[in-house]
Amino acid sequence: MRATSNSDRVAAAARNNAAWYASMFRAHGLPDETLPAVWLSRAPPPPYHSNLVVIADAPNDALAHIRALMALPLAPGWSLKDSFHNLALNGLGFDVLFEASWIWRAAGPTEAPSDPGWTRITSPAELPAWEEGWRGEAGNAAAQGRPAQFPAALLADPDIAFFACHRGGELVAGGIANRAAGAVGLSNVFIASGDARAVWAGLIHAASEIFPGLPLVGYQRGASLDTAIACAFQPIGPLRVWMRRVAP
Repeated sequence: MRATSNSDRVAAAARNNAAWYASMFRAHGLPDETLPAVWLSRAPPPPYHSNLVVIADAPNDALAHIRALMALPLAPGWSLKDSFHNLALNGLGFDVLFEASWIWRAAGPTEAPSDPGWTRITSPAELPAWEEGWRGEAGNAAAQGRPAQFPAALLADPDIAFFACHRGGELVAGGIANRAAGAVGLSNVFIASGDARAVWAGLIHAASEIFPGLPLVGYQRGASLDTAIACAFQPIGPLRVWMRRVAP
C-alpha cells in the first residue's frame, strides 16, 4: 500500500473542511455545491466562512470557478480558501487575508485530559451558552450582535460534535469536531480560561473518543499552531485565505 503523502493529507484536510462548510451553509438554509475541484456557494456566507474552498490540487479548474464567482454580484470582501497555496490572485483583485498551516495528527492513543469537565453538547438548550463562550474569543468579534452562528440543526448531524469544558459550573473552553473525508476536523476552538495545551489535549481526547480510529485534521496559525504541534499535530502544508479587494 502506498504511504500517505502530505499532499494526500492536505487534500483530505481540505475536503474535511469543505464538508464542515457544507454543513454550516445547509444549517443556515444556504445553497452550496461540491464539485471535483472546489466546494462553493453563491450565497452570502455566515461570518468567518468563505464562498469557495479548493478541494483538489487543480489550479486551472479552481481559477475557472473563482472567475465565475467574480461575475456574480457578491458583496465586497468575500473570500476563498486557497487550500494548496498555489493560486496567484493579486492581479484578479484579491488580497491575502491570512496564511495558516494545515495540521494532521495520526489516529492513535491520546493524552488523558487533565480537566475532567469535557462533555458533548447534545441539547439545543445548551447551545446558546456554548456560542456565547465562542463569541467571547477575541478573534470572533465580528459575530457580536449577529444572529446565531451555529443553528441547532447541527446537533442532529451524527458526523458533527460540539464539545464544552466546564470548571466549577463555568464554561471555560470548547470546540467542534466534524467527521468527513476519512478524517476528523477540529475547529472553532475557544479558550476562556486555562492552559491552552491542556485545552487542546482535552479536545483531542474527547473527539477521538466520539470518532475513534481516524486522524485529526484542521488548520492553525501563530500560537495556536504551536499548541497543536505540542499536542502531536504535524504541519503538512500551507494555505491562504484570499479576500476580494474592497474598492476605496
